[in-house]
Amino acid sequence: MSSYYKKEVQIMINNEDIIHCGIDVSKKNLDAFVGNKVKRYDNTIKGVKQLIKDVGNVHYIFESTGGYERLAAWYLLDNSHIVSVVNPKRVRDHARSKGLLAKTDSIDARVITSYADQNELRLTQKPSPEQLKLTALVGRRHQLSEIIKQENNRLELTFDKCCIKSIRKIVRTLEKEQEKVEADILTIIKESYEFSEKAKVIQSICGLGYTCAITLLAYFPEIGTVSRREAAALAGLAPYNKDSGNFKGIRKIFGGRSKLRAALYMGAMSAKTYNPILREVYNRLVDENHRPGKVALVAVMRKLVIAANSAVKNSDFMLAN
Repeated sequence: MSSYYKKEVQIMINNEDIIHCGIDVSKKNLDAFVGNKVKRYDNTIKGVKQLIKDVGNVHYIFESTGGYERLAAWYLLDNSHIVSVVNPKRVRDHARSKGLLAKTDSIDARVITSYADQNELRLTQKPSPEQLKLTALVGRRHQLSEIIKQENNRLELTFDKCCIKSIRKIVRTLEKEQEKVEADILTIIKESYEFSEKAKVIQSICGLGYTCAITLLAYFPEIGTVSRREAAALAGLAPYNKDSGNFKGIRKIFGGRSKLRAALYMGAMSAKTYNPILREVYNRLVDENHRPGKVALVAVMRKLVIAANSAVKNSDFMLAN
């Protein structure tokens, strides 16, 4: 998306006259709030074309529904329409604030539109084919790793020879498939100048190895383009106040991208031992400030994601672009 187009779109979003079309998505249907009523379309290209014909050039709003929204959202983006994919929890909280406790497809479409009318929305952009493939492969790598772990756990509890043989056979097959997936990931990284440069910069931070780098690239595509606070919030590592009057509550983290946070946890475990700066941060929080180890570890995780974001932002690749 060009900077000019971004500017024009931002003007449209900030314009109170912009029309929002909330769309509730299911596997087979799209329920859109059109002309002050809800109309149902098929969740197919044909259905989306009919939606565009009926609604026209408006701001289309979808909830993130595990991927069912992608066909419609990406088709709209490919045809130069404005799209936002929003967090369903925020929409549901908006509904509760309005006293709407019932939940149906028709109600959801109206609530999504109401949420869009009263909040600033972040524009959604379609990921590049390389980004889509990398995210899918990193996700598959994690799935295979979890299945292998499960099978090995079963192996420890199995005494029947036939079952042991079966489990080991499955594990060998899964490990070969995992190696193939890892080879495909490495190929994507090497063939993409952007990915390879970003991966090098991320791995230059002590504590963030290859696995952390590919996870950041897969689940944090905004890396290098957001502020330090946004980076921490996207990873779910930003502490939020819990104060009221004279009461000062414990700051807590919540939300964010769990897969990104899991990778940073492993990075922090390494960094608190081998990264001299972060080791000092961890030890000071535990020894001098008497913070629990997990709290100190979260602080290290937060510093890691901020450092990675800052390093990519100031890299030669980003400065050149």
